[in-house]
Amino acid sequence: MAEKENEPTKAEPEKAPEKVEEKKKKDRKPHLMAAVEEAFKKWDITGDGAISRYELHAALTQLGMDEAQVAKCFNSADISKDGMLQYDEFLDWVFKDPTVVCAYSLKTAKEGLHVCTPEACQEIWKVTEPFDDMDKVFFATMVILGEDRDLSWNGVRGLMKKPGVFLEKLHSYDTSHVTETTLRKLKFFTSKDYFTQERFKSHHSMVYALCCWALAIASTELKSTKRH
Repeated sequence: MAEKENEPTKAEPEKAPEKVEEKKKKDRKPHLMAAVEEAFKKWDITGDGAISRYELHAALTQLGMDEAQVAKCFNSADISKDGMLQYDEFLDWVFKDPTVVCAYSLKTAKEGLHVCTPEACQEIWKVTEPFDDMDKVFFATMVILGEDRDLSWNGVRGLMKKPGVFLEKLHSYDTSHVTETTLRKLKFFTSKDYFTQERFKSHHSMVYALCCWALAIASTELKSTKRH
C-alpha cells in the first residue's frame, strides 16, 4: 500500500554520545596509536598537555607543509576554537586523516635506521637462535626489501653475514616502491599482538629500529602505492 502523501517520515534516531565515542575508538587503527602518542608529546613543545598553533606550525613545516596548509590543518582540528589542540581534538583530527602522523612516523623511523650498520649486522649474525620474536622483525624487513625468498633465521643470518646489499637497499629504500602485495605480506607480521615498539624497545637497537620502520610503512597507505 502506498504511503499517504502527508504522512511524516520517521527521522533517524540520533546516536547517543557514548555510542559515537565507542565507534570512534573502534575506527582508530591500533597500530597507529604509538605514532600518534609520540607525535603529540613531541609537538607539545611546552609540555602543557596541548598543542598551540605555533607548535603545530613548527612540526608540520618540518614535514614540508606551507603556511596555508598548516593553517587549514589547525583550523580543522581546533574544534573548540580556543587556539589550542587538546589531546582528544588531536586524536579526532588525526584519525579523520592520518596522513600527517604517518608521514611524521615514517620520517622518524627512517632517521632511526642510522643504527643499522655493518657492525650491528655482525652482532645479529652471531645470534644463533632468535628470541622474543626478533626474527619476525627481520622477516617483515625482508618482505619490504623484496628479500623474502628465505624467511628463516638462517636466511636472516645469511644477509647479516655479508650485509652490503641488505644495508644499501635498506638505507636507499623509497616508500613509493611499496605495493599492495608488499603491504599485505608485511601486515601479516605487523598486525600481530607481539609486533609493537614497546615489545622490542629493550632489544638490540637494530631490532628496535627495524620494528619502528616496518610499523611506519605498514601504517602508511600511500597514494602512490602500485596495485599488484
